[in-house]
Amino acid sequence: MKERFQPLSEKEEAAEPEENDNQLHDRLSMEELVDKAVGTSKGRYVGFVSLFMLSNLTASLMCYLPVLTGYIPYTEWQCVSERCYALLENHAGENHTFYTRDAMCSNDLEADIDFIWTPKRSSFAVDFGIYCGTESQKSNIDSFYFIGAFVGLLGSSSLFDMFGRKKVTLGGGLFAVAATIGMAFATNLQTMLGLRVMQGLGVLVAMTGRYVWCMEFTPLRLRNVANTLIQITWPLGTGVLILVCYMVTNWRFSVGIVSFISFLFYLQLLVCPESPRFFAFRNKEEEAMEILNKLARFYNNPALPENCLEREVDQVGKSDGFLKQMKAFILYPVMLRRTVFLMICWFTVSLFYYGLSFGWHKMGSNIFASQGFGSLSEVVACTLSFTLVGTAGRKKTQMVAFLGIGICFGIAMIDVPLSSTWQLQQVACLFAIVFIATEFVTVYLYTAELSPTSHRGMIMSLCSGTARIGSFMGPYLSLLYDVLDRRIVLGMFGGMGLLAAVGTFFLLEDSTGMAVAETPAGLQGAKRLEEEESVQDDSP
Repeated sequence: MKERFQPLSEKEEAAEPEENDNQLHDRLSMEELVDKAVGTSKGRYVGFVSLFMLSNLTASLMCYLPVLTGYIPYTEWQCVSERCYALLENHAGENHTFYTRDAMCSNDLEADIDFIWTPKRSSFAVDFGIYCGTESQKSNIDSFYFIGAFVGLLGSSSLFDMFGRKKVTLGGGLFAVAATIGMAFATNLQTMLGLRVMQGLGVLVAMTGRYVWCMEFTPLRLRNVANTLIQITWPLGTGVLILVCYMVTNWRFSVGIVSFISFLFYLQLLVCPESPRFFAFRNKEEEAMEILNKLARFYNNPALPENCLEREVDQVGKSDGFLKQMKAFILYPVMLRRTVFLMICWFTVSLFYYGLSFGWHKMGSNIFASQGFGSLSEVVACTLSFTLVGTAGRKKTQMVAFLGIGICFGIAMIDVPLSSTWQLQQVACLFAIVFIATEFVTVYLYTAELSPTSHRGMIMSLCSGTARIGSFMGPYLSLLYDVLDRRIVLGMFGGMGLLAAVGTFFLLEDSTGMAVAETPAGLQGAKRLEEEESVQDDSP
């Protein structure tokens, strides 16, 4: 009975000569072809990935630019009014201990009326009158970057499939560079906010495209290495920014130098070819094979056979509409459960990460030292993540990361001075950023492996979207210190970390050593709704 329902194309395929069948078996998937082209030359592979690493440095350069070019010099000012001098005379300690944020803000002192700024380096916060009551405007400049990033996230997926990884990545990067150049000439807060939105849009599009572009040139066996190398450039880029802003005292010149460096690092991506997967996706087999053979020559490997690319005709979900993909979340509750919890994980880790990254100035008197130690902690985190993911596995690494976050924030609640400039809170938060950055690196890989190929793009976009919301809220966390007791804030953060660790244990499966599912039906522990199963069984 089933024979009459068999499509004609399948009958014809069954009737083809045996030698044709052998030719089909000789065809290789894109994964296998990339693996053959790269071979075993790890040294040359690192050299190739370094092109993407250099351009990835620009992401943190632009993201954290306002942190160091717009710091508020609360200890660098002096009195000019009688009211201010009267407060200074009544101060119990030495004169230099009077010049603090508390003395300025609690007494409602006004710039150019009660005091004048005496900073050793310029700052747009001073130029635009951002201090005390208007300090939230500084957080706006930090956070508006993520509004643009969210917009870029919404449109980048379709752009990559329409125009290719290379064109969209370069276009987004150069758009971000143009916005950064404009910031060097900004004369008011509104212009700066608009340029930050544009900057975030360009950086997110370029960063996403660069990661996909690089990974599509990477064999499966090297993707953990590639992921670590790409992620470690984020703190390295922050280190470059710290060096530039420390050496250059004029904030506009610092922005200009960052723009020039970013332009150079994007320019060298012109030598990289387009992803062969993009051409394969568009059924341009000749172009895809040409790039793969160029890759093989670069790695000193033999040329690949002609007409050996297997057409990926069974990519479920690529032709599915949005509603059909969303329906799968109802049909397969395990995928819905994983996705919702992973979205919470992405939101939480982004909230913590950017809350600390944009708030180091509240935890130390020297912003360059605080930001520098934070970057060093992230370098350690990338190494830790690479080691733990390879040995303990994805699930245990995520649990350890969230447990570490909860414990470190709990320790930070204790008020213990360690020296004249360092307190236990700062040290505990430095250890916390190690675990936060470890989770930041791990959750990306973990999410990709837990998601079926047919829905991976949608799930990654949903998770990244919630991460952008957490990223937007992160810079405002430092304002909580002004309205709530520090221990309450840190206690909430610690509790969120511990709950995420418990949730990982109960709600997620370990993907270590498991084959990545192509469709929701192939997920570990997946069960289809009974009524849908019966419909499926009755279908021809």
